[in-house]
Amino acid sequence: MNTHLTKELFPSPQRIETVAGSFKLPSPLPFKIEEKSFEVFKEYLTKNGYCRIRDAGNNALVICKEKLPQKEAYRLQIKTSQIILSASEPVGIFRGLQTLNQLVKKTKDGDSLPCLIIEDYPLLERRGFMLDVSRCKVPTMNSIFSLIDLLVQLHINEFQLYIEHTYAFKKHKTVWEHSSPLTPEEIQQIDHYCSERFIELVPNLNSFGHFERWLCHDNYKQLAECPDGFQREEPYMVRDHGSTLKPNQASLDFINSLYTEYLPNFSSKKFNVGMDEPWELGQGWSKNQVEEKGKDKVYLAHLEGIRKLVESHGKEMQFWADVLLENPENAKLLPPSASPIIWGYEPNHPFPEQAHIISSCDLSYCLAPGTGTWRSFSGRWPNTRSNIDAAITNAKKYSADGILLTSWGDCGNHQPWATLYPPLLYGAAQSWNNQPIDDTALAAGMDWHLFNGALNTTPSDSLIKLGKLDQLLQSNIENNSLCWFILFASQPEKTFQHLKDKHSISQLENGLNYLASIEKSISAYNHQSRNCLVGLEIALGVQLSTIALQKGISLITEKPWSPINSQNRIFSDYKSIWLSRARNGGLSESMDILRKAISL
Repeated sequence: MNTHLTKELFPSPQRIETVAGSFKLPSPLPFKIEEKSFEVFKEYLTKNGYCRIRDAGNNALVICKEKLPQKEAYRLQIKTSQIILSASEPVGIFRGLQTLNQLVKKTKDGDSLPCLIIEDYPLLERRGFMLDVSRCKVPTMNSIFSLIDLLVQLHINEFQLYIEHTYAFKKHKTVWEHSSPLTPEEIQQIDHYCSERFIELVPNLNSFGHFERWLCHDNYKQLAECPDGFQREEPYMVRDHGSTLKPNQASLDFINSLYTEYLPNFSSKKFNVGMDEPWELGQGWSKNQVEEKGKDKVYLAHLEGIRKLVESHGKEMQFWADVLLENPENAKLLPPSASPIIWGYEPNHPFPEQAHIISSCDLSYCLAPGTGTWRSFSGRWPNTRSNIDAAITNAKKYSADGILLTSWGDCGNHQPWATLYPPLLYGAAQSWNNQPIDDTALAAGMDWHLFNGALNTTPSDSLIKLGKLDQLLQSNIENNSLCWFILFASQPEKTFQHLKDKHSISQLENGLNYLASIEKSISAYNHQSRNCLVGLEIALGVQLSTIALQKGISLITEKPWSPINSQNRIFSDYKSIWLSRARNGGLSESMDILRKAISL
């Protein structure tokens, strides 16, 4: 009998009491369902290796109803003669089955489970994950389904796919034809797959800013705030086309036509309309309005128009709260049906002040930390851990619904997919119970959920170590890893000065040695099929980071840098690894950006 089983559960339950005795685990484990509403799990249990019996008897799993204070709460009792799983609602049974599955799969056939009582329930009601599928990388359906399976094991109950243009709108092929978009049928399949697993697939379609993928085309320029482009200083950007729609009725009519086609694919009653970062608002078509009324009031009026559209489609509006919080008093003007999402991706983001403001308005809202993996080849794990902790602490303190952990793909989506795993597992576990998790426990959780419970033969530790590269380099650039910044900074002329002011040659050389040690550690894993893809992704992150640091050293020393040959294997590796997770659309764009940064 494995007496350490309960310590290995991930996420860890809220309360575990070990009692005397053990339960000899039969194979397969028989089950009996005593509550009619829980019959929905018959097929699920059979597929997962359980077998149904009519009478409970001994050595069986009994599933029954019990009044518990939360709908996702469950009680799991392992006695000497049977296992009893009880809950008030089907979703509670489902959460309990994920815990039981871990216990059963960690126990060898014919071995015994320790007798115990688990009482479990979530810390936060809303525990969401959002994946950017618009910045070049649209995952394959297999990748999406595999990700959902992982979310299930982690007790995540909300999933969003961030979309700007990567949905196959019938009349707008010009916008999406090179992006391998998600089709209506695929969205419906994903929605059904989520629903069966007690995850709410919330539609997400940016509806105001971040519209550059549309407005760069002549057919849509008449909708743009600045059809001929714009420039701004912070963040610095120069565009020859617009990124924000005009805040007018024509834009609302156009957006409504997209909603009419997009929203029927989803069973959720919620809808994230975006509305963040309308960079050039007030620089073009709306300049006079903004000067007369203020940017915030022009924005609020258009937000109200969007809300009415959303509600006409039977949905409830979620939106990013950055523009709203530029003038916090505006939160008092929102109707109760509007649900802000407060996003921030650094440890010092003012979640307490912003959450206090929104909470005082009695609005439904959540906080959105980030995975810290975009604009990076490695992730920024220590930064991300603190960011997630701050979001969860303040979500609980200021009565938010929960969190939405976001994983973006800015500027080409060059980050290896696997870098999202440490923040995803950590954020999910913390939003469930907020119990301390050190890197050793996190690596063990990754071993179990990503590598079928293998120990000491996986790249989990290496993945966490890679995420600490910026900490080693003593770099803390907002929303950037140093290595990414060296290659892709929007103002390259400032990169040299940043390196001169903030870093030394010895720091960057230490980084190269650190990366070499990671590369050596993962070489042992890459011949194992179950670890191979994650190992290859880590290796890619190491390679790209190494190239960046070598360039950084050449900048500091003012010596010539030798770019990578355009035929270098790194490009074929990049393509192969990309296609292992994602579709072909967007790959050429991402690779072109990379080639311009590192090759001859």
